[in-house]
Amino acid sequence: MALPLTLRHNPDMKPSTRVTLRAALGLWGLLVLSVVLVRGPSEAGARSCYSIWAEADKMGSHYRHIVYVENDCEYWLQCSVWTDVDPQPPQMMSVGPGMTEHGETNGSSQYDDPRAFGACHRK
Repeated sequence: MALPLTLRHNPDMKPSTRVTLRAALGLWGLLVLSVVLVRGPSEAGARSCYSIWAEADKMGSHYRHIVYVENDCEYWLQCSVWTDVDPQPPQMMSVGPGMTEHGETNGSSQYDDPRAFGACHRK
């Protein structure tokens, strides 16, 4: 059965077919809305205007891991960052426009080359 291009009352259509069609259209609408809400323009823009990296500072016989966030956005960011060595708990930080902030994720590690991970969103 081909769907009509316009939704008009069709007296020959069974009530169960009308309900199924309305349910399908409703689910389609929810799907579209959820994609718009989850991947809104502010999130897409935020990903393109900040950088995250990690460094290891030698402290005697161990290394101190520090994760940096550089914010090139025109708005504040709220970030959650971590390294491959210490994924939990993540370090939380707020970073102002044009600013660079850092947080220590490990104060006594044997690893000298941590990889940084994180996510930021508009605050």
